[in-house]
Amino acid sequence: MKHALEDRLVMLAELSIKPDKLEEFFDYTVSNLSICRAYPGNLAFDILIDDGCPERVIFYEVWESHQAQQTYMAWRIQAGDLIKLMTYLADTPKFTPLRSITDGNRPA
Repeated sequence: MKHALEDRLVMLAELSIKPDKLEEFFDYTVSNLSICRAYPGNLAFDILIDDGCPERVIFYEVWESHQAQQTYMAWRIQAGDLIKLMTYLADTPKFTPLRSITDGNRPA
């Protein structure tokens, strides 16, 4: 049986939001969430908030492929969305691409 994440890219983006920009950030991201989820190649897109530290936000994304995620990011950059997103951030975002370990897919 094939694992649900086999051959998929999971991308985590950890963001630190400026405390005085939280409400504006949440309004912006919630209004864009359906666009993210509908983008070709996206299988899941969730925005997770640390209840103990609401300024810490994680974007959890699952993509059909690395190429699909890269195409999405290029589109967001071209649209100017990343420049807008950066105005809310207190620090440089941390991006972590992940893949599932399966029988035929072991770390190098």
